[in-house]
Amino acid sequence: MRSLTRFLSFALLLTSIPDSSYAESLPEFRPALLTNSRRSLVNLINTEGLMKHGQGNAIVMFSCGVSGGGYGYGMQVYRGSPNSELLTRELLGRCSQAYFEPAVYRHNRMTVWINGTVSFSVVNGKPHLRIFLNQEEPDLTHGNDFIAPQFANVPGNPKFQGIYWPPGAPGHEGVASVTMDIDVTGKVLSAKVVYEYPPGMGFGAAVAGPIRDALFIPGFRNGKAVQCRFTWSLLFSGVGRQMKTG
Repeated sequence: MRSLTRFLSFALLLTSIPDSSYAESLPEFRPALLTNSRRSLVNLINTEGLMKHGQGNAIVMFSCGVSGGGYGYGMQVYRGSPNSELLTRELLGRCSQAYFEPAVYRHNRMTVWINGTVSFSVVNGKPHLRIFLNQEEPDLTHGNDFIAPQFANVPGNPKFQGIYWPPGAPGHEGVASVTMDIDVTGKVLSAKVVYEYPPGMGFGAAVAGPIRDALFIPGFRNGKAVQCRFTWSLLFSGVGRQMKTG
């Protein structure tokens, strides 16, 4: 069997090896974070170039992997505001160059999949860029310090076997959004489909069922792990194959 979304082809085929040498000094949980280094995603995006080439106010949502070593990969960009094409291209070109502070799950550095939002604006002739590690409208509107739960590729979790194309739609492109409740340990308490496209092909169920067995870095609000509700979206793209059973 193999995982067939771009997300899982990275997150599950890359092995997250627990770094036991750091086990005593690392916290129990920590989400992948933007850094202040020159290789931070926020510092790599060429805001002056975007403004020069005519990018106006725009918002783009993205998801990407962050390895246990802190390197970004496999970015997907979606839900862009009108006329956000320049920002989208710039963002896609920077992910593999970016360095993040690695996520930590139970005192070990871990490969995770993160969701975020990039906001670009031009104010008084100067470009402004902000990156949020969540996609929740109330938190984005108020600029809250909230980091959404991050899917963690935790070794030794036999329950989670991956997410696969629906049996009736191998190879079809699609998207599913699932609202989940996650507790302070990263356990999924509930998962409900809130959107799927194309409708009626089973993309929502293909995500909501398996994801209940997955493990997450818990959400963090104002620097502290919290139980929270958030919406997680997954794009099905590329060549699909039906999962084998039996």
